[in-house]
Amino acid sequence: MSISIGIPATRAGTLGAAIRSLRAQTWRDWELAVIGQGPPEMEARLRAATVAAAAGDPRIAYVHLARRGVSRARNASIGLARGEILAFLDDDCEADPRWLETIAGAFAGDPGLGVVGGAVTPVGRVGPLSYCPTVSPAEVVYDPLLTPQRPPVGWDWIGANFAIRTEVAVRVGPWDESFGGGTVFPAAEDTDYKLRLEGLGIRMLSTPRSVVFHSSGTRVGRAALRCQRNYDLGNGAMCAKQTMTGDTRGARYLRSARRSALTDWARRLRPYRLPQDLRRSFWREVGYRRCLRNYEVDAVGLLRRRGDAPDPALAPDLQETRSSRAAVRP
Repeated sequence: MSISIGIPATRAGTLGAAIRSLRAQTWRDWELAVIGQGPPEMEARLRAATVAAAAGDPRIAYVHLARRGVSRARNASIGLARGEILAFLDDDCEADPRWLETIAGAFAGDPGLGVVGGAVTPVGRVGPLSYCPTVSPAEVVYDPLLTPQRPPVGWDWIGANFAIRTEVAVRVGPWDESFGGGTVFPAAEDTDYKLRLEGLGIRMLSTPRSVVFHSSGTRVGRAALRCQRNYDLGNGAMCAKQTMTGDTRGARYLRSARRSALTDWARRLRPYRLPQDLRRSFWREVGYRRCLRNYEVDAVGLLRRRGDAPDPALAPDLQETRSSRAAVRP
């Protein structure tokens, strides 16, 4: 079973560790496309980090997109993938040596699976003044055809650690480029994608056996506050998109989060949490209202600014990456 891996990359300082963790995998049938984003000076740093970590490994290629956006980079990865499976890793993470082996085994053991998502584990202590996106899922399959809009308890995954059959990725269509790091709503791109997978009835496994370490993912102080703001902006916009498509879960989640912001500190006897919870609730509301006011959902199920024609920008990016793939191998 061949596996294509995509790493959306904007952090040259941590990218090398992510690549080296893939070169240490027990599963050997893989290829990697590092999808760098940003201006020329960023391209130079990211390309150099890729070349150094690849150490001549012919399975590793670097591709650059001038415009930023994690969803745009994942779309480019789909266009480049030649493997049966497409796996994603973030550029501030490191994969457990058996990561790909676990993914391949899960797909081989259940031909009806479309997605395998795993654990994203922090490295070191995450305290009250720091923030690190993590997930600790249960070993469980969500089949939306059997329990529509009701995932099993403990089922979850995030964009830093998941894999999808390439044919399923093509069926789902592009990631929504209005969501994710580097965009106006800098989070919730994976939530949007999960909802679209759910709508198509794709069976999805979450498993704690598939492990990725968020080795450089902890943000401290102002960086933690900025990260939380971005996540809440994105999640608020995601709720608005659900509202626009007639999915009442978005508005319900927003109301629930609003109540929690006002009461959780008292229930947990942690008064120091109140200012942070109120701040997060504020940014969720901002994202929700900004999205409702300025965006609409097009016929494909993607956000676009009201009055704008569908964004054709993805096609040139993919054409460029396809034509230059051989030339960019380190």
